[in-house]
Amino acid sequence: MMRRKRGGLKSARKMAKKTTPAALQTEISNNEEWEKLLTKTGLIGTLVDVYTEWSGPCTGMVSILKKIKMEVGGDALSYATAKCDYISDLERFQGKSEPTWMFIHNGRMVNLMFGAQCPQLLKLLTTELQRVQNGQDHEFSIHVSEESPEEVKRLKIIEEARTAKEVARKSRKEAEAIALYEAKMLHLTTSLSKETCLLLYPWVFKDEEGHKRDKKSSPPYVELVEKILPEKFIIEQEIRKRLNEDILDTMFNESDYALSPNAKQLLLDGKCMFIQLKVNGTIAEDDIHKYLLKLLFGQPELPNAETILNEECYAARHRPAYATDENVSEIFPVIWTPPNPRNKAIVFRTIFATYTNSTYPYEDKTENVPIVVFKYDYTRKNDLKIVLQEFEDEVIHFGIFESDKPPEAKLIGTNITELELTVKERTGYETFVCVVKKVGCEAFLGFAGIGPYHVSENPEKGIEESQLYFPDITAAEETQSDDEEKLEESTENPEENKNVTT
Repeated sequence: MMRRKRGGLKSARKMAKKTTPAALQTEISNNEEWEKLLTKTGLIGTLVDVYTEWSGPCTGMVSILKKIKMEVGGDALSYATAKCDYISDLERFQGKSEPTWMFIHNGRMVNLMFGAQCPQLLKLLTTELQRVQNGQDHEFSIHVSEESPEEVKRLKIIEEARTAKEVARKSRKEAEAIALYEAKMLHLTTSLSKETCLLLYPWVFKDEEGHKRDKKSSPPYVELVEKILPEKFIIEQEIRKRLNEDILDTMFNESDYALSPNAKQLLLDGKCMFIQLKVNGTIAEDDIHKYLLKLLFGQPELPNAETILNEECYAARHRPAYATDENVSEIFPVIWTPPNPRNKAIVFRTIFATYTNSTYPYEDKTENVPIVVFKYDYTRKNDLKIVLQEFEDEVIHFGIFESDKPPEAKLIGTNITELELTVKERTGYETFVCVVKKVGCEAFLGFAGIGPYHVSENPEKGIEESQLYFPDITAAEETQSDDEEKLEESTENPEENKNVTT
């Protein structure tokens, strides 16, 4: 009875005649050398240590590889190190620091292993050499530029983790945006509790021929400011503004009011007048809007296109001067006002932006958080990439500089991956600078735990250092009037604007 032939290194040892050990490895650093390696014949196999220039080959495995090579026999197994930065087939490994072992037979990849586990590598070598010895098929045999099953598996896990993280990040961002929106809305509705506004349609300021007329020649305007409003409201500001579709869409947020096509066309046909009002007297805060609606429409709500108004109310008494008997049945809206505090806040923020921002500025406490500056050298690049992804919401600024000599040092990148793919010539003196929010300890410990060579002493120093690397180059915007067309109006009608309060 024949004894079953044993595999492994013992069998492989019998294949090759004992010779003087050759050099342990071949160093490969370009496409030409790589192609030469793939065309080698007469080898049982080639084990390639794929590495990036910045991390270097895996030195921890040299002793075990030397032992294997000595036992197997000089030419039975070839060992090489390949610098993937300059080899087209290995581009997918660029920027990675984990040891990567590619087993090649007849110029094709037949296995791949990540990590520096000696037992696992020894098992892989033994298995693949035994398959070659016995003429067995490998589990796969693909071109070296293709992804191995292990790579596909890893990429799938990474993508699933990335997707889950992105979903979580997006949900967190949305929640933060909603919270900020509600905080700003509460601030404005509270601040504007004694104020409101209204809008007069462009036709109010047109004569019988459809030409512009002085506001004091307009019956709807005169009645409004002289008879309707004085009892309970003070006119704080009047502005002229030409609306567009975007402004209209924004203006009616936080309101269920819907413009009819006719009303929209009338609003867009010329300049509207917005009048900012302040309560003069005693009107309960919750009743300001209803009170003004009753004054204008005879009812405590905005009328829709089908609403038939009482002929005695202000809004029903006025029609355009250019209206004829032919369009007597046509509805001409004359005025509009925000129906509730939240919609009013939107209108003030959109139309009276300068007034609102200067009179009722919102202080976002999250913008005043203390910061800390971390600096890293090139050797921490890969660890830093991971930490940046994990705590990206806590990072205020990140930049890669050609040296640590601000402000002269040139900014060469703001993304590590892009730097790896686009900047081939690297000096090793590059400095990675992170400005991080110092809130809680998780993010701080994450960045501090990967070996920065510098951490700002305190928040004040952090601000100072941050300005050195990331100066605020945004010029202060010139403050403009809410009435963007006031200059034009003043030129055309100097007398008309004398009584306009700004």
